[in-house]
Amino acid sequence: MTSQRTSDSQAPPKEQRFAVRTWVASTYFAEGYPYSIVNSLAELIFASLGASLGTVGLTSLFHLPWNLKFLWAPLVDQYETKRRWLLGLEVALCVTLMGAAWAASRSLPLGVLAAMFLALALLSATHDVTIDGFYLEVLDEAEQSRFVGIRQLSYKLASLLVRGPGVVFAGLVGWRFGLLALALVMAGITVLHAKILPRTEVAKSNVGALLTGLFRPRWFVGVASVAVLIGLQRTFHVLDSLRTHFGAPLGRVPVEGWVALLLAALFGGFVFLSRNPSPRRESPYRAAFGEFLAQPRAGVILAFVILFRSGESFLQKMKWPFLRDQVHLSLEQYGLANGTFGVMASFAGTLLGGYLISKHGLRRWIWPFVIAQNGLHLLYVLLAKWALEGQVGLSTVTAIISIEHVGEGLGTAVFTVFLMRCCDPAHRAAHMAIVTALMSVGFTVAGMASGYLAQALGFVRYFGFSFVVTLPSMALIAFLPHLNGRRVAPKDAH
Repeated sequence: MTSQRTSDSQAPPKEQRFAVRTWVASTYFAEGYPYSIVNSLAELIFASLGASLGTVGLTSLFHLPWNLKFLWAPLVDQYETKRRWLLGLEVALCVTLMGAAWAASRSLPLGVLAAMFLALALLSATHDVTIDGFYLEVLDEAEQSRFVGIRQLSYKLASLLVRGPGVVFAGLVGWRFGLLALALVMAGITVLHAKILPRTEVAKSNVGALLTGLFRPRWFVGVASVAVLIGLQRTFHVLDSLRTHFGAPLGRVPVEGWVALLLAALFGGFVFLSRNPSPRRESPYRAAFGEFLAQPRAGVILAFVILFRSGESFLQKMKWPFLRDQVHLSLEQYGLANGTFGVMASFAGTLLGGYLISKHGLRRWIWPFVIAQNGLHLLYVLLAKWALEGQVGLSTVTAIISIEHVGEGLGTAVFTVFLMRCCDPAHRAAHMAIVTALMSVGFTVAGMASGYLAQALGFVRYFGFSFVVTLPSMALIAFLPHLNGRRVAPKDAH
């Protein structure tokens, strides 16, 4: 395997650094772009097309592919090159976005649009896996740390473009032409990537082997079984009968409960697939998952990844309701404080964090950066107390939000670098998908409980609780591996 890598002791020339910055920025912009379309626009589009509130709420299920992407991530490492995966997925995203533009009409059933958004979600989640794997494939460890800030900046700029100008343009011309414009932007990104992405990887297996593996007899048996069940349902109304007997108790289980059960079952399957790989026939799944669990202190890594974003999730979910109801901030003021000054502060924190980690190492900065991220939750305890006393002005709120975002940026930098060090060189895409999916699960579960806790505790105690939730993840730092660098496979050694 050839790779355009540079040693830590010799900096690459300016032309090469500029080329790397360009493709890093463009790929992570491309990663955040379809993610924001699926997770920020779906509820707006469905609501404007007349969907019920229940249906609009169910659009949150489009996020499931990001929770489950570790299930198919090994395919990205096993077949073709990540560059080909990336370009192929971007072409598919362009086509699907155009299909969504066609489906965004009141004359078509909402189910057609839902199918398009589900396809977008699956393609986008796989696209994320590919970009993360490509980043780890091309850059050495020092460069991976150095460009963390550019990654986060580009990702957030994509989100701002979709949620800002994208929504405004769609409001002027309608969702059909708005989505078509977004598809054209995606097409431009695809053309750019076809020209600038470096070629550094040799394909392990071609797409023909992938298709052969997918179209095995057992898959046809599964599809046939589903078809038979659908036929039985239509003929004998099986589901109606089950609903009559079991519908009442099952109906009391909220959608979030079923999602949590599904995620727990899939995580159990992940552990099962990882145990005792067969020496005679080792599948890419067992190889990838087994290697991940074989690294030192894998249990500590899993716990740290799941818990790390929990406190931030509690804080972020209730920040706007608190500022709206207790501080009486308008939406425009919140947009200025959080969406402008806060975002700029987050960019600065992430860029600074990535630079310092690449210069001095992760071990030196992990404690200061994590404390900066989590300790600043306590500022909201003070803010909640001041709000009760009526002593809060817009300048104070803006300053606290900006400081909090700097801490968030530093925490993002250190967490991203640690996640990259947990990825074995032979399974870069799969391992990155595992850790980011687990991070997402922890964030989602914590967010689901936030409203109930804020209502029960009150905002002063709630923000104190959001800090207490961060303590277990900070306690695990003392036991984390890879703080001095990731393990290097023999074939990767130079």
